[in-house]
Amino acid sequence: MKFDSSRLEQSPSEPEHPDNRANVKISLRAWGEAMDDALERRDTERVFSMSRIVLKQAPRHLPTYFRLLQALWIARLWEEGKDWAQRLLHADPGNELAWAMLARAAEEHNQLEQARLYWSRAFENAPYNRIIRAGKNRTFVGRPNCLALTPACLGTLYRFGGRWEKAVRIYRPLVAKNPERLDLQCGLLEALWQAGANYAFEALQLARHLANIHPELLLAWIVGAEIGDETDRALAQAPLMEFDDGFDYASWRYNVPSRPNSRTILVSPADARLLPQQPATSE
Repeated sequence: MKFDSSRLEQSPSEPEHPDNRANVKISLRAWGEAMDDALERRDTERVFSMSRIVLKQAPRHLPTYFRLLQALWIARLWEEGKDWAQRLLHADPGNELAWAMLARAAEEHNQLEQARLYWSRAFENAPYNRIIRAGKNRTFVGRPNCLALTPACLGTLYRFGGRWEKAVRIYRPLVAKNPERLDLQCGLLEALWQAGANYAFEALQLARHLANIHPELLLAWIVGAEIGDETDRALAQAPLMEFDDGFDYASWRYNVPSRPNSRTILVSPADARLLPQQPATSE
């Protein structure tokens, strides 16, 4: 089994049939929920098919990137997952699954140093994930302390526990020492944002800086939209609509409420059957 990314750029190969001449409009959120159901059943082929349909119409839709990456992981398609992992990391540099995918791909090519680097990034963003711990342990054979918690691990654990001010104190020196690491900058940004009003000015300044330099960075736009002024909210509107319009990804990743989402996609009647019992309207 192989996932062919190039097929995302091709027109559907299904021959025309009277039933397929009119597209139907379907809720993107309902489509995503059906993909989640398919992931639960480990039906990766269905997820691949549904992902292609979304990404032809919404090529930077982060919830679909993440679902596709999960399906590629289940199917053990490490090499095919590299590109999608890198795309997701541009938007969310702390996504541990994306780092783990890069690590497995590096292992597949016997690139041990690269694999160690990627497993270390994954570990610092999810220190107690069983699969990540096993991957790091496997590639650091003979190094008994490889699973010792680093300061970046502690920052992650403080964030997970909602201990935001402690996380801020951890991340500030880490970012000063490693300014090139966007995962650490995002950890600091989230901690500042969630730590409350005393940190809001610093959070907003960092969000503006990161959004200007890295316009694909989801968290920077979220923070700008949540605590910024009218201009910040206006600037964030288009990227948030493009990347994660209903906060389906952000609600999982950053524990923010999801938002109403009326976005739809157009699919053929044949492809609409991938979504059982979904009411659809002709377009």
